[in-house]
Amino acid sequence: MPNTSASILVVEDDAFTLALLRFVLERQGLQVQTVADGPAALACIAQGPVPDAVLLDLLLPQVSGLAVLERLRQSPAWAQTPVVVLSALDAGSDLAQAFAAGASDYVTKPFNPEELLARLQRLLPNTWPTLVAGASAA
Repeated sequence: MPNTSASILVVEDDAFTLALLRFVLERQGLQVQTVADGPAALACIAQGPVPDAVLLDLLLPQVSGLAVLERLRQSPAWAQTPVVVLSALDAGSDLAQAFAAGASDYVTKPFNPEELLARLQRLLPNTWPTLVAGASAA
């Protein structure tokens, strides 16, 4: 296994979902940073470091996930960072709005952990931990 693995910033205000995401991602050998609201996410964008990918809820307190995504795409350092929106909003207009703002992918809640990992792995083929390749054998 490489010394460094993919780093993921998780922006999620629900404590249970945040804990579940941390568990699922760390179990795969990923480095996980978490924040629970829009202002904290904006602070991460302003201060770095830039992760390999972002998991972003849209329904955040104080500053919406969509506003965070738009700000992220305006930052030269973060502009190419893959962003997977993870949201309970499942209307076609919500997906279209997220993709128009720069989302790389969109997963609706409740989510299947295996699907989420597969989507992240597709976006991060060169930084994904080798552990994941054998994890789906179960």
